Amino acid sequence: MAFRLKTGAPVAAEVQRLVLRQLEVAISELHTVGDPQSDEAIHDARRRIKKIRAIIGLVRPVLDKAHRALDDDLRTVSRLLAPVADGRGIIETLDELARRYGKALPPRTVEAARAGVIRNGVRADREAAERGVLQVAAGTLRSERKRVRHWHMRVQGFRAIAPGLEESYRRARRMMMVAWSKPKPSHFHTWRRYVKDHWFHVRLLQGHCGYHLVAHERRVEALDGVLGEYHNVILLRDLLVSDGRLSRDETARCLRVIARYRRVLGRHAETLGVRIYMERPRRFVRRVRRLWRANTPPAAHQRAPRED
Repeated sequence: MAFRLKTGAPVAAEVQRLVLRQLEVAISELHTVGDPQSDEAIHDARRRIKKIRAIIGLVRPVLDKAHRALDDDLRTVSRLLAPVADGRGIIETLDELARRYGKALPPRTVEAARAGVIRNGVRADREAAERGVLQVAAGTLRSERKRVRHWHMRVQGFRAIAPGLEESYRRARRMMMVAWSKPKPSHFHTWRRYVKDHWFHVRLLQGHCGYHLVAHERRVEALDGVLGEYHNVILLRDLLVSDGRLSRDETARCLRVIARYRRVLGRHAETLGVRIYMERPRRFVRRVRRLWRANTPPAAHQRAPRED
């Protein structure tokens, strides 16, 4: 299922189509908790919710007020699913730490840490099942479908997405500078959210831009991956500190390794960020606009003269 705005179709219709499709698939993935396969499906459902919120952000300046309640509800659903969805990523990060820093992390320490992560995941699954989190989340998503079908966008074409595209680029660029000047975990987490939105936006526009943004998209995807790993490292650190099952020496050893890996990830994120966000926001949007116009079929101009 390509996450793209189809060329030759009105932007408003494409936005609704993509949002409704993401809602349908997310609902289908919220069926059970407690095993690796279902937890992965919940992770994917949460990712689809992030895609919908990114679409809303892209067209927010020209969308009617109906989007506001939907965005709030989706934020709530995403937070409900987070404890279940994050478990897989933390395990993968622990495995990466063991691979990179095997000399500093004895196998016994790694296995003890893994057991703590697994216990935390089992507890999160149990609590989610007891609270009926998946049923609440799926019910909320089902109720939003009617609202999406009544969306109205005031303009079409590139003008429908230009303001949101510029704002998402600007926010990611600005937050990058904040994360550099004040490298707090919360700042990196916010930067990641903005980078992910920007990545989704570029993916949406690829077809309309003749796939000339592929290199840019891949760099943004790589940055999203680095910042996602940074977030998992922070989650792992907090879990190890609060779990209390490791000895004091084992905990200290893990924290030293985590600090080293955080520095590596921070430097990598900085290198990628400079390459991605060296353009000013308006210049980036002008470049995308030129690609959009150059790859818009002539027939589309004839059918809809107001399309950019």
